[in-house]
Amino acid sequence: NPMNREKNVFLTTIGETRNRLDIDYYEYQAPGGYPVFTTGVSVAEAGIKYMLSTARLDEIIVLGPPSGVRSNEMQKTDIMDVSLENLSDVDTISEYGFLNYRIAEYLNQLDIELVDVGENLSAEEKQEALTRISAFISRHIPEAGAKSLFLKLCDDKELAVRFQEDVLTGCQKQVRKWLKYYLYSQLDAGYKMRILPENQVTSTRFVPIETDGVITIESINRVVRETLSEQGKAINLYMDIQGLGTTDGNTLISTFLLINKRIGYSCKVCGLISSHKNPEDFSGGIRNVLKSYEIQNLIAGLDLFLEYGKITPLKRWWKALEIENADAERLIKGMDCIDEGISVCNVDLIAHGINVIRGVILNPLTDPEDRNIFMDIVINAIKEDFGAMLEGDELAVPELIKWSHRKKLYQQTLTIIESKVPGDIVKRGIYYYARDYADIKKTMKSFNSLYWKEEAKMRYSYHEVDHYFIKFYGRFALDYRKKPDADAVASSYARLRVDALNGNTRKIMRAYSQLNDDDLLYDLLYSYYRISDLRNQVNHAVVDKAVLENEGEAARKDVRDDLDIAIENFIRLYTRACKETHKEKDPYILDSERMRDYSRRHKPNSPSK
Repeated sequence: NPMNREKNVFLTTIGETRNRLDIDYYEYQAPGGYPVFTTGVSVAEAGIKYMLSTARLDEIIVLGPPSGVRSNEMQKTDIMDVSLENLSDVDTISEYGFLNYRIAEYLNQLDIELVDVGENLSAEEKQEALTRISAFISRHIPEAGAKSLFLKLCDDKELAVRFQEDVLTGCQKQVRKWLKYYLYSQLDAGYKMRILPENQVTSTRFVPIETDGVITIESINRVVRETLSEQGKAINLYMDIQGLGTTDGNTLISTFLLINKRIGYSCKVCGLISSHKNPEDFSGGIRNVLKSYEIQNLIAGLDLFLEYGKITPLKRWWKALEIENADAERLIKGMDCIDEGISVCNVDLIAHGINVIRGVILNPLTDPEDRNIFMDIVINAIKEDFGAMLEGDELAVPELIKWSHRKKLYQQTLTIIESKVPGDIVKRGIYYYARDYADIKKTMKSFNSLYWKEEAKMRYSYHEVDHYFIKFYGRFALDYRKKPDADAVASSYARLRVDALNGNTRKIMRAYSQLNDDDLLYDLLYSYYRISDLRNQVNHAVVDKAVLENEGEAARKDVRDDLDIAIENFIRLYTRACKETHKEKDPYILDSERMRDYSRRHKPNSPSK
């Protein structure tokens, strides 16, 4: 039996009830769209009645200060066993005892509140009040009777104002309270909450908590352990913890949302019940605000994605909102790719995810006017965060680098620079190898010769032509392995590459640039080669033990600062070079697959040929 493996628990709170005969009225919208009412001296009572009438409950756990319970009330209490007899003064019992008394009245469907509220009124006072009601009905709604007046006053604010002026004004407070309850008592039974039959056996249990201004860790631990006390059962949890206040309530809610299956228990938060009094209207409201809380978590999840690229919380809360939209699905898919790409440092996956999101924003499948407000919030936040990455016909590499670095994704930023920048430099005409088809043929011949002379284990570097051209080509002309100073190697290599412009060196083949600033080109290439060396250090560094100790924090900070400075310097140079390159003609691009095919067909008979 599935019910034997599950337990439905309602967690609520009590405070201090100032006047135990001061009754308020609450309503919720039934599935049929009509209001259903109940009474409550406290919002906790109203919430319990709502739950008992809408969901099966095995246990109600009541949280409150130790002063709210007596020692003989600490054991579990079956509500049906609470005695309603011989209670001459409700003020003589504890807060917890009074709450049980009120719920027992509800379970037994006893309507004795009319007597309680009106016990100090004379028959003449009651009759005068009833006469006022009859006169009001005759004047304003002659077609209605007293049995429907409460319903009409809750539904029609203008009529409620007239009732206040014509009937209640001038009445003593006790008369007003009795009159209001009299109208409630006349309501048809179909408009009043009724306990579900299966809840006749519901029990309550008191768990003392101490807040001392803020709920303590000890109290949170006690509440969690008491709530999840039955091993082997999945807990379906409903919560109404308004009595704790917003901060403490959210702390407890977040704790239970975090718990599920993390400490050996299964706990699913199924509802967050909110009840509120409304002094201006005849009744306040009761509702399950879990969706609203999920919206808050949706925004928190969005912030987590924008800050760190993590989507799991956002995806979970988005799913809970049950929003169906083709563009929303694409959006989540794109964000998923970014999350996974960041996790495994796969730059292509990150770029693909961003491009998917670009497609949603620039070429939506659905009418933007039909979006709900939550999707608009997500899209507008992404627009603000992604900025220039959403401009142009394709994702701009400089903007991708800036976005990644802004989020302090150092490894990903270095990888983007390492893998994406070479092809971008060639394509933009900043530094490239072919102006025409004749140059393509020369490049193929030169690269093929070098490929077959290379050690087999190093031939992978030729697989992407543009990447090889920018990062590796020409290094054979430097005796860099004998130079331990990486900075000197980077400087010499950048100088050699600039010298290749217009054939100014015979060491390597001619190169071209539509950036008319050789000094800027040198600075850019030098910065790129230094970044490449930094990436190798980050990937393969052996961390000294001292650096891992607390006293090594300064050393670690120096490394981070150096890395930040190097990346920021590269971004500055790269952005400037992109802006100042005035492309007169597109460079010719050698397709990598074509180059591989050429090498397969032109393998020399021996390395000397």
